[in-house]
Amino acid sequence: MKNRQLTLSVSSILRFAHNMNLKKAQKEFVQDLYDRKKSSLTASAYTKDLDQLIKYLFERGITAVEEVLPQHLEDFLQNLYDSKKLSPKSVSRKINSIKSFSNFLLTKNYLNKNPAKDIKHPQLETKTPKIFSKTECLALRECARKDPKTHAMVELMLQTGIRISELAGMEVVHLDLGEPATVFIPKRESQKERVIPLNNKAKETLKEFLEIGRQVESPFLFTTKSGKAILIRNIRSSMERLFKRAGLKGAKVNDFRHTFTGRQLAMGVSLQTVCRVAGHKTLTTTEKYLKYMDIKKPGNKEVLEEL
Repeated sequence: MKNRQLTLSVSSILRFAHNMNLKKAQKEFVQDLYDRKKSSLTASAYTKDLDQLIKYLFERGITAVEEVLPQHLEDFLQNLYDSKKLSPKSVSRKINSIKSFSNFLLTKNYLNKNPAKDIKHPQLETKTPKIFSKTECLALRECARKDPKTHAMVELMLQTGIRISELAGMEVVHLDLGEPATVFIPKRESQKERVIPLNNKAKETLKEFLEIGRQVESPFLFTTKSGKAILIRNIRSSMERLFKRAGLKGAKVNDFRHTFTGRQLAMGVSLQTVCRVAGHKTLTTTEKYLKYMDIKKPGNKEVLEEL
């Protein structure tokens, strides 16, 4: 009797797994990402990618995980290529999302076979990151100088290499403008906390902004008119306008970070120091800039240089 009950129980579980709805499976997958301490940006990107896939499948009457075949996934990706709206890099990211989702379904026994197993990534061009020249840095500063807020953001990104998300969430208490001046970057999901030294140029620009540039009282350093933390998209928009005024075509916000890393290494700052300050997860990421800057032998300085 017990064996019969066990058989029925296992049978029920398998039947439930094979009837698993794609949307329900997606929710479990995303929750698993958060449980495994993946960043909210990763979870958000995977969610959007899978929303697009599941919408495509639902429109074709495919609603359960067991109904998804390799050909369905190939057709979905081909549809993305045909639309010509996405770069190979974006398609590759969607493939990562699909493969991760399929692997999750396998581990949960919602699938017996992996439909994404044989999907190949598109060939990607390895582009050299944009690293601003001294003249371009000067042009950016000159164009930003009339607006203390923009000027402070530019100087912070150039002199510290912080990420745009770290800039957006920065609080006034994270700044210490004494001697030595520093900025504290708190732990954020998969990123470790770190303390970055501020040189005189960054320090004086921030002092000026705090004295005359802030429009509202707020715990956040850079804010909206209502005092909330500035949105990442607002920083991007502001910098895009700045790039246009400075005559820098094709420049992106992340190029400030590339410039910091490349130029610090070019001025002889050690790989370890730049890696730690930039918050790179591995030294390999920092080492790539040696090639970009044509540096034969890395330096050994432990103190950042002023850009």
